[in-house]
Amino acid sequence: MERWLAGDDLPLDEVAASVRAWTPFAVDSPLYELFATRIADDPDLLGVIARIPTSPPINVLFAAVQRLLTADDALAAWYPRLAGEARTPDGDAYAAFHDFVLESRDEILALGRTRRTQTNEVRRCAVLMPVIAGALAERGWDGPVHAIDMGASAGLGLLMDSVAYRYGDARLGSSTLVLDSENRAGLPLPAAPPPFATRTGLDLSPVDATDPEQAAWLEALVWPEQADRLERLRAAIALRREVAITMVPGDAAVTLPQVAAALPEGPIVLWHSIALYQLPDEALDAIDEAVARVAAERPLVRVAFEPQPGGGADIRVGLRPRETAPVATAHTHGAWIDAPLQEP
Repeated sequence: MERWLAGDDLPLDEVAASVRAWTPFAVDSPLYELFATRIADDPDLLGVIARIPTSPPINVLFAAVQRLLTADDALAAWYPRLAGEARTPDGDAYAAFHDFVLESRDEILALGRTRRTQTNEVRRCAVLMPVIAGALAERGWDGPVHAIDMGASAGLGLLMDSVAYRYGDARLGSSTLVLDSENRAGLPLPAAPPPFATRTGLDLSPVDATDPEQAAWLEALVWPEQADRLERLRAAIALRREVAITMVPGDAAVTLPQVAAALPEGPIVLWHSIALYQLPDEALDAIDEAVARVAAERPLVRVAFEPQPGGGADIRVGLRPRETAPVATAHTHGAWIDAPLQEP
């Protein structure tokens, strides 16, 4: 997916095409699926989206609306956090959404200039962990490894060795936070989550989840119907306070070699989850080169969990994942992991 460009002169048919390409990813949210479908044919709201510079801007739009919405607004009737038992999405919902966006345009665009799509869904650990454990076992790395998460947001993904997992009857680890996921293909599971020697998150603008305003933005990024995700986010933020995680701001192509050079001896496991798809090809190329330079100096395995055109996401293991075949497919929020799709 290409990075979105902002500007009043951006052709609205291009914005509409990008919204339509995003819509399949909203399958878990009937409200957002309805909104995205209608936005694609609504020049007023396409014009607002065109002015949001971060990617994907429709996520930022939806989060900004949820951040600004109050129980007194007509639109709140379709948001469970504000309405309790929310109304079923319908044409009236979109009319209220349309009006709210236009009435709050300035505030929405202000948030769009300062906020990013930094969804920090900790359940993604449940689909990454088995693949990471398998990659480490394949290489014979059985001791603690240095963990680095690119596009880490608030660093909740680095709780991977501090949470427990449940795949049907199989349970791994011990923690106050248990992540449930469906292992659809019966992929191999380790006896325990792999332990980490250090945990480092790289992000252009790391989120401080202990700051109430930044935590509120993380909550606004959670889709309205998904109360379980909201509860899990709050539990992960609480657990995050007990785990040693270092967050490093800046471009990962620059910071990754610096971080790796400063780490003690030992292998590195590097991953990114639903993050780098926001970058253009030249930025991805720069990251690939940085990864290759680090891997030439010390043992490193890279695991990429990113969305693919048409909906869905897959997981790949390799220094240059765009050139590597997937080893699994997975739900973008970690609800299930499955075997890779077969080529037709």
